[in-house]
Amino acid sequence: MKQLKIARVSNLIAFVLCVLFSIAGILVSLHRYWQFEIWYYDFGIFDQAIWKVAHFIPPAIDHFIVSQKLIFADHFHPSIFLLSPLYWFTNRSEVLLIAQALLVGVSAFVLYLLSVQVIKHRLISLAILISYLLFTGLQNAVITEFHELALVPLPLMLTYWGILQKKKRLFLISFIITLGFKETLFLLGIGLSIFVFFYRKEWRKLSLFTLLYSLLWGFLTIKIIIPYFSGGIYQYAFNESFSITHIVQQLISPAIKLKTVFWIFGSFLFLPFLSLSTLPIILMNLASRFVTPGATRWDLGFHYNAEIAPTLAIATLLAFNFLRKRVSQNMLRVLAVLLTLNAVFLYRFILHGPFALAYNPAFYNHTKNFQFLEQLINKVPKDATVMTQNNLAARFTHQQVYLLRENYQQYAPEYIVFDVREGQNPNNFLGVEDAVQILENVQNDETYQILFHEGNQYIFKTKIR
Repeated sequence: MKQLKIARVSNLIAFVLCVLFSIAGILVSLHRYWQFEIWYYDFGIFDQAIWKVAHFIPPAIDHFIVSQKLIFADHFHPSIFLLSPLYWFTNRSEVLLIAQALLVGVSAFVLYLLSVQVIKHRLISLAILISYLLFTGLQNAVITEFHELALVPLPLMLTYWGILQKKKRLFLISFIITLGFKETLFLLGIGLSIFVFFYRKEWRKLSLFTLLYSLLWGFLTIKIIIPYFSGGIYQYAFNESFSITHIVQQLISPAIKLKTVFWIFGSFLFLPFLSLSTLPIILMNLASRFVTPGATRWDLGFHYNAEIAPTLAIATLLAFNFLRKRVSQNMLRVLAVLLTLNAVFLYRFILHGPFALAYNPAFYNHTKNFQFLEQLINKVPKDATVMTQNNLAARFTHQQVYLLRENYQQYAPEYIVFDVREGQNPNNFLGVEDAVQILENVQNDETYQILFHEGNQYIFKTKIR
């Protein structure tokens, strides 16, 4: 009876923690959306494609390189369309942000349940859960717009469930769905095949299948499918040759990369190092990010750590499973407490987890400052073609929208919307060198007339011909 009561209390704590995580992620994400801190790149691109598929429209998007082509010309991520049915029940774009936070929260509860079954120790399972929920890399993934990689934690966690609990069908279905979130996840698939090979030796034929499937997925998507839709290019391919010396240099320089490695493992008390079979997955992910020129991939920011967060948690689980046969129960409890305290300390004082915004009154008050932009976009008809800047374009994704360009005449939008206040986030004007100059050009364009002007906000409409 006592054990049953402990189990119920533990399960309740885990459930409440996961719910609080999801609520915090939803609140921060929604208010960032209402504060116009979510952009067409990347939120709007995904939102537009998912909404169109829900309404049986080809998912064409606006894009600076593959403009007005299907979204598969940019990346290949068919699994994102599993969310399309959401738009059968609502037309609000915010539903994607809500779904993203909820799905990551569910992945955390799956982690807890799996930990209980494998380790059979609820204190340790709660400690692993807390370290996962407070991992700054995962929190950043949840609140940084909407991305396909932020949806990976749940199917990947179910993939691990299939491996650890010997559920082949669950493993295969979850594995295929996971890779379907992005073409580059073939590297994750290769890592998983290595993990299966060493951890589940009786599945070695299956590990060979996952390896071959992953290689085929990477080849077909990068070399054939994406170039087919884009007109022959895959814009994220490496165009330079790497020597061993150059690769090593790219892995350790600049110093932010080594710092990221330290905090990624440090967030889980460096316990993942004890799980040798999962290390290839983690290190392959870090290496693939570090050899790319995009500095946004090198730290704990954005969505780039969502892919490895489940693996770090599972590696921690396996590390405890390894230690429980070699150290005393008291030592395991001490480690569990240290893991929890470490997670809380890093979240609160060192890495400053972004979910702290969820209980910051000033953050919510800031939303009220953007009512003027809400009024601005509401003046544009919902069925009109619109051209506007990156942050405003995210609000027009369920109609034809174009990002602001100097050659706006070629797109002939019915409405052009400007907000040229000084001091804005540079991302608001992505792809635009001088928004004020474009504004002046439109003002002098005889084909457009001003429909609204107040302060630094303008709406232009084509003249009736």
